[in-house]
Amino acid sequence: MHKNSERSWVQIRRKEIIVISLIIVIEILFITLNISYLSYLDTENIIITENLKNYIEIKNIIKIILFSEILFFIVLNLMIHFFYRNYLKKDIYKKLENIEKYLKEGKDIEKISFGKDFLIENLWDIIKKWQKKNLKNIEKLNNEKRVLNQIINSIDIALYLFDENLNVITKNDKLPCLFEKEKDNYLEIIRDIEIIDILKKSIEEGKEKKADIYIPRVKRYFFVKVRYIKEDNRYLLMVKDTTQTRGMIEVQKTFISNVSHELKTPLTNIKGYMIALEEAPESLRHQFIKTVNGNIDKLENIIIDFLNISKIEQSNLVNIESISIEKLKTELESLLNERIKKSEAKILYNITLIDKNKRLKLDFEKVLIILKNLVENAIIYRGEQQPEIEISIIETRGMYKFGVKDNGIGIDSEDLNKVFERFYRVDKARTSNKAGTGLGLAIVKELVEKLGGKIEVLSKEGKGSIFIFTILK
Repeated sequence: MHKNSERSWVQIRRKEIIVISLIIVIEILFITLNISYLSYLDTENIIITENLKNYIEIKNIIKIILFSEILFFIVLNLMIHFFYRNYLKKDIYKKLENIEKYLKEGKDIEKISFGKDFLIENLWDIIKKWQKKNLKNIEKLNNEKRVLNQIINSIDIALYLFDENLNVITKNDKLPCLFEKEKDNYLEIIRDIEIIDILKKSIEEGKEKKADIYIPRVKRYFFVKVRYIKEDNRYLLMVKDTTQTRGMIEVQKTFISNVSHELKTPLTNIKGYMIALEEAPESLRHQFIKTVNGNIDKLENIIIDFLNISKIEQSNLVNIESISIEKLKTELESLLNERIKKSEAKILYNITLIDKNKRLKLDFEKVLIILKNLVENAIIYRGEQQPEIEISIIETRGMYKFGVKDNGIGIDSEDLNKVFERFYRVDKARTSNKAGTGLGLAIVKELVEKLGGKIEVLSKEGKGSIFIFTILK
């Protein structure tokens, strides 16, 4: 601060410095003249003896004057030095430091005063005018910088900008599993050799590099891109986690493959039996038509399940409404009326509600689909016996607990963790002729989770199953 301020002070106080310089020159001239005159008196031959007394007196007077002049100018120089030390360095530098401090802190410039020092005031006026003129530009630049930092920190890609020595300039601290926080050099920051190799190739070739990599340490896939900024000789490293994207692609491929298989089987059956009907004897026609109708039902169920899956994935809305328990029973049995009649299924209810009016506050449409799918599965996978299904509902302060118990074929313990996967069937050999699509329980699980609950299944092969799920009120 002092060096810059001193240079500025020299420029501002140029007139005062010129005056001081003139005083010093005058001092030197006076002293030189007096010394020269003394020398002249000592060397002049025209001095007469009778005037010796006067000569000595004049010489003494000149010596006194010379001494007085020297003493005076010494005192004057001390005063100038004292002024410089106490006013210039202490007061002026302090004011300049205050100006710098105010500018750094961004204080209101209109409220700052420096007394009657007109030179400092003039300097401050210049600064104020400049500050007013450039304040908007500075504010705009600060806003743009803040917005840029917010954008960099909001994206889900790790960004690291390195200088020509490969020390980090800026970063956004994404993907902390791959990078060290408190380091500067790229070899210390980047934890995995797979990413370092790509960066090194970009440096060696002086051009952009990108690659999909798998890092065994974290068991995840990443897309890495290194851009060489030639103008500034810098390198921009970008890393994106693609594990979830790859998983979604695999799910889509599996889904398409399963959909194709599910649609192809009933369509092939329908086509084959329709051809056979043309030449079939009358005794077999009824059986063929029944088989065709069964496959048409299966196609219809597949399409309905696909539409339900799509609808669930696209909507996160939960429509809570108050409905009576009787309405829930009536709607459920109406949806399953045909299956209940064909299988002669018995449906029992065990209801325990806090509400005295026997009303439920829930998303009626979603809960109805959940119960419909669970009861439908209980009827489809009933084995050779008459299906008996018990639906229980227990209300607590914060949730409803549902249970659907059946006496069907049950589920082997090895399959319990897989039954909620899409297109999974417990026993494909035994259920290939059933009307199920393998999507019913997947739909149930997604709906329960959207309602803020959980679902589990208790079952043993040949002993039936109990599906228990909760939903928030």
